Amino acid sequence: MLGKLETVFSYMAHFMLLSWPEKRPGILFLTDSAGKVVTNMEMQVGQSWNPNNLDFRAGSQLCTETHSSVYHALRTGEIAVHTSEDGELVFGAFPLKEYDGRIRAVIGMVAPQQEIDFDLASYMRGLESLIRMGYDAYIQHATTEIIMKLNRFDNTRDLLEGLIQQIADVIQKGHCSAVKLSETSMLILPEFHTTEVLEGEDRPYQITQLAARFAGIPITPSVENDHRTVILPITCEGKPLYALFLHLLPEDNLQYDERDVAFLQEVGEKASYALWRTMVADDLRRDASKKDLLYQLMTKIQASIDVNDVLHEIVSSIRYLYPHASVDLFLTVETNATTPVKPLSFYDDEASTSTRAYLEGSLVMDYEERDGVKVAVLAAPLLGKQGIYGVLQLVTDWTVFLSPQETEYISILAETAGKAFENAQLYQQSRNLIRELRLINEMARQLNRSLNLQEILDFVIEMLLETFSTEFSAILRKQPGTDLFEVISSSLAECQGRSIHAEVSPISDILSSKQALLLVPPGSEPISLSLLPCLSHMSFASLMGVPLLVDGELGGVLIVADSRHHFFSFDDYKLLEIFGQHASLAMTNAMLHTEVERMVITDNLTGLYTRRYLNQRVQASLEKDSFGSLILMDIDYFKKVNDTYGHQVGDEVLIQVANLIKRHIRESDIPARWGGEELAVYLPRVDKATAHAIAERIRTYVEKETSPPVTISCGLAKWHKERTGEISVESLFYLADIALYEAKNKGRNQVILA
Repeated sequence: MLGKLETVFSYMAHFMLLSWPEKRPGILFLTDSAGKVVTNMEMQVGQSWNPNNLDFRAGSQLCTETHSSVYHALRTGEIAVHTSEDGELVFGAFPLKEYDGRIRAVIGMVAPQQEIDFDLASYMRGLESLIRMGYDAYIQHATTEIIMKLNRFDNTRDLLEGLIQQIADVIQKGHCSAVKLSETSMLILPEFHTTEVLEGEDRPYQITQLAARFAGIPITPSVENDHRTVILPITCEGKPLYALFLHLLPEDNLQYDERDVAFLQEVGEKASYALWRTMVADDLRRDASKKDLLYQLMTKIQASIDVNDVLHEIVSSIRYLYPHASVDLFLTVETNATTPVKPLSFYDDEASTSTRAYLEGSLVMDYEERDGVKVAVLAAPLLGKQGIYGVLQLVTDWTVFLSPQETEYISILAETAGKAFENAQLYQQSRNLIRELRLINEMARQLNRSLNLQEILDFVIEMLLETFSTEFSAILRKQPGTDLFEVISSSLAECQGRSIHAEVSPISDILSSKQALLLVPPGSEPISLSLLPCLSHMSFASLMGVPLLVDGELGGVLIVADSRHHFFSFDDYKLLEIFGQHASLAMTNAMLHTEVERMVITDNLTGLYTRRYLNQRVQASLEKDSFGSLILMDIDYFKKVNDTYGHQVGDEVLIQVANLIKRHIRESDIPARWGGEELAVYLPRVDKATAHAIAERIRTYVEKETSPPVTISCGLAKWHKERTGEISVESLFYLADIALYEAKNKGRNQVILA
């Protein structure tokens, strides 16, 4: 039964009152399925009649007595008539049945027995046609009201939502939905409107399940699922528009009847022109919007020199125009864009739609099977003047129809985007090249300014942090004769001096190839540098390393790392290679310079400093220190050693004595070869007593540990600025030489203080 009981009853009552004999009193009433009065009216216009004060107020119960006509009509589903106990009143009841036979309401009447000169039961049996006329009138009236309201809408979405809600309000069973139709009368699943309200995410819309059942089948008017689903396609001048669905939820123990179907057909037919009008208006607005959007997009991306801005505008525009489609951007070039992009694969056994579009250089639309679901894929290449840079891909339900105008629009959009992307990419590349050239020039200039190894190392670390904005950088040098790499400079001070074994990745990877390395682990796997305890609190997701080659051999490794995934680009990788080359050359030059300096100031045989360097250091100490001591040593009877054992053994003895001297002095002391078998040690800021003890210790160890055994004589000179005043280098050495001469004269193998 359509509509609200009292509303439909008012239409039926109109025809019943016309058939009722004139000037015959009576009361017409309506009860619900429980026998409670819903409404009533007088059957004789202008005359009130209610003998015995009958209670026909709304809510009154008329089904309490088993002999009443309402009771029998509700129980039997048949017309029932009974006379009151006093014989003065006659009652009649007509059950209004649903399609499944259930009684929704009862139309009843009561009249004075003496005024009725006809059989009331026969009269009520004749009401069926009047009731049907009342239904038809109500359907016409409800349809007219709906269409009048629809004419106020100027867009399809609002019209459809208003239409299905009004249909649901009239039918009052289940839900009403509208699904868009393609030009071949097939359902376009993503585009639907429904009165359903989801109670939870785990329960999808019922209309999506129903539409999936009829996917790929031209829609025709039908009643399905044992009268639980009604389908009506709306067309206008032969063009399919939308399909209306009446559908009951599984828990609804109801059915749709012929009156529901008739109402839906009436509304669908009358609403077709209003719906077609809004769809045409939407198409016009969409075309205007597309043109405006295309103009705005072209203006933005043509003016943009930022790759990320170009990609973002492309994807955003497509998603705005086609909200039901998933949009992907496949690129064959690497970018640092924040907009998600995917690499275009050419290694699949079967070429995908997007791969074909790239290879053919033109738009391709096809169907693919993805996760067991058939989808429509449209792929448009990003065309530039110098090549194809990728593919713009739209994936929709396979039922979605894209007109030739829309595919052409997407193709134009992709081509425009390709040219803009090319311009932005070329500009970015030129900027990167300029940046790299400036960095390389600055690096080369700074590195060539210094031959100090530590200054060079510190500068390289600083440049790495500034250039790559990374969280960690370090320079490792291979320790000679071992498989260990020592951190000689790092952005983290606590890593200084730490070592890592050559077999640990990424050192092993760089060693095996002797090439720069860009390491990005799959998923969220961290890169392990756990053998450096200073990094135990850090986890790296991106790493680059470059070998530092010296004369073709691996002398060290330069590393930058960061916790962010995909942090380094291929351009960063190439730039680090150049950094490594310059750093290797600068470090090699610094080490060669250091070695030359060492050779200039070092005696080749003994490894002690030269006499000239000793004089320079003594002079510097005389200028800045307040006191110091000088020890001159001479190997006793050294000529006899040479004559007895030969000069080679004599040289070995000199080396033994030099090593013993170095072993028993401080790092700040200056040991030197004074000339021939004469050696010297200058002790800055060392007093007489300490110097004497040092000289005596050296003399003792020389006597005990040399082979063949030799002894030394030592002359010790001291100076103190407050006591001796200013003294020259020559004077200090003269005093030490006098003491040495005295030690030799007194029998050698002793220490004499000047």
